[in-house]
Amino acid sequence: MWSTLQKLEDGGAIDLEAAPYQSNLGRDIPVVTIGDGPVPVMFIANQHGNEFMVSRGMMDLIQQVAGNDSPQNQAIRDALTITIVPRVNVDGFDGDVTDAQENTTPWRQNWDPTCEVGCDFWSAGRGYDINRYHSYGATPQDNPYVPGEDTLNEVPEAMAMRTLWDERQPVLMVDYHHQGTYVDDDGRMITGSIMWPNAVDTAAELGISDEFAETITASQRAASVMLQAVDGYGYANITRYPSTSTPGIARNAYGLLGSASVLFELRGGIGQKSAGYIAKTASVTGYELLKSVADGSWETADLSVIENIRERGDSVSHE
Repeated sequence: MWSTLQKLEDGGAIDLEAAPYQSNLGRDIPVVTIGDGPVPVMFIANQHGNEFMVSRGMMDLIQQVAGNDSPQNQAIRDALTITIVPRVNVDGFDGDVTDAQENTTPWRQNWDPTCEVGCDFWSAGRGYDINRYHSYGATPQDNPYVPGEDTLNEVPEAMAMRTLWDERQPVLMVDYHHQGTYVDDDGRMITGSIMWPNAVDTAAELGISDEFAETITASQRAASVMLQAVDGYGYANITRYPSTSTPGIARNAYGLLGSASVLFELRGGIGQKSAGYIAKTASVTGYELLKSVADGSWETADLSVIENIRERGDSVSHE
């Protein structure tokens, strides 16, 4: 991944740098910047190390937006400053380590063997779930589950993403993941699920309920654009993700901080052909969203698309 991105930077297509924090194995997390427009947006992917097809989707998106000078791409780059982190969890993806149960990567968590029984969102002897430790407090070092301001956040990858957020101040954050295999009421495979911020109780505690309600609406408009982007694709069958209101989840943390924020969960753990469709769903939804933010049309996207979205169906085995 670094090699491919370096070639793009050498050709002048992107700016490539390491995230503000390294992983616990001392590895750099790649951060790509495209364009120099006045509107900042930010996409992240692969917070869970075993959810890596979304990284392929983000790499495809990077090459699509930066790789040629079509009028549409030039308009996007002129209007937006795009930050894309195609792989947040570099250790959980391919770190050369073995956990306490003798498992090897890829796995969901980061690498932090000091994480033992008693820590939140953990796997003892392995590490933390990065997507539970995004600070919505005053600093990236705040632990979302310790009251008041603190410096107890133990997850460098989450602190890196929050620090980038502080630096870039994106109007929109999108977080790409994988989910398992689910079917709808008609027995069709669900290829993805989408959700917006819903930490309304935390917003009330912070005294920002009105502002958060506006953020939810903006997030739903972004989600509407993404849903419409794949509406005509036969392989796409998207539902609403039945998510929790945990405030340290990226979708909620950055929504509480004021960015429109969308979670997109794509079907994972599948064969190569289907995996290609999944990667394409990520790149297509990402590109159409960039187009709509660049021309401002996302601000009036049809909310009935969100109102009519179906809930995710039952889980099924891949076998």
